[in-house]
Amino acid sequence: MADPNTLEGCEEPLRVAFDVALLDLDGVVYRGDLAVPFASGALTEAREAGMQMMFVTNNASRTPDTVARHLTDLGAPTGPEEVTTAAQAAARLIAADADDGTRVLPVGGEGLRRALLDEGLTVVESADEGPTVVVQGLDKGLGWYDLAEATYALNAGATYVVSNLDATLPTDRGMAIGNGALVAAVVHATGVQPRSAGKPEPGIFAQAASRAGARNPVVVGDRLNTDLAGARAAGYPGLHVFTGVDGPAEVLRARPEERPTFLGADLRALGEPHPAPDRGEDGSWTCRDAVAEVRGDTVIVRRPDGDVPVDGGEVTLDELRAACAAAWAASDEADVPTVLAANAAPVALASD
Repeated sequence: MADPNTLEGCEEPLRVAFDVALLDLDGVVYRGDLAVPFASGALTEAREAGMQMMFVTNNASRTPDTVARHLTDLGAPTGPEEVTTAAQAAARLIAADADDGTRVLPVGGEGLRRALLDEGLTVVESADEGPTVVVQGLDKGLGWYDLAEATYALNAGATYVVSNLDATLPTDRGMAIGNGALVAAVVHATGVQPRSAGKPEPGIFAQAASRAGARNPVVVGDRLNTDLAGARAAGYPGLHVFTGVDGPAEVLRARPEERPTFLGADLRALGEPHPAPDRGEDGSWTCRDAVAEVRGDTVIVRRPDGDVPVDGGEVTLDELRAACAAAWAASDEADVPTVLAANAAPVALASD
């Protein structure tokens, strides 16, 4: 049996081996208004090979229709039934415990409000209307009055649900403030800890897989503590792509509960087989022609012209696979989150 804490192999392209891809959006398919390079073509080829798509996003501000139109405009034709949002997951979470007296105050955008109404929930506009639940999701128009309204309702005894706790989100200009940072302001003001519905909670992945009729899904993401942690929590394999938040240095230091099953430079990885690293008798790890081992608090890649440290350098994808396997195994054997130095230089992934 394969070690669940290390990378696995897949002899077929992922788009053949798995029936549905549960894809993150920001940092995987697009960054703000711009498509991630190669994403649209890779998705088209995956569909042509028979793979279904379900886009799973922690962004609760937009409706599935709006998300689908955005994807279509970027060259990836998508229907709203192929989008699962954290707003929908939050609405489903509230509806599961709702009764005739449930009254929900949404603090967020149209995507959140629409999801609540689609679940048949009673929506109120103000803390003065006696909401029993406050639900908060990201909307770029949120201001002091919105957060104050949530504070009034929570201080009056309402329960607190949030779409997600991501502190940041990637945009075409870099990292920007996310829903979790705004939630932190409300928590600081009230002392009330929320229940989160979005990634990395497994429920949103299970909901998306069920809607797609998935038998053998694979999660695709760019952030370890949401996409890949959620994949692990849901029991699904995960493909990490290096087009968004977490780069090679972060993946090398990934904790067991956040580790991906597969690595890819971008969404073209759906059309590729994935080799599994193998451990040698000397403790090194090999992935095809790449060899890596841990020495002290550093991962070393062996090359014909000499051994080189991974940190601060450039590595091929196979070298990174071998290096991750070596770093993760050494960390697990030492029973620590990572044996690698915490203040290492960034690691670059060599381009094709």
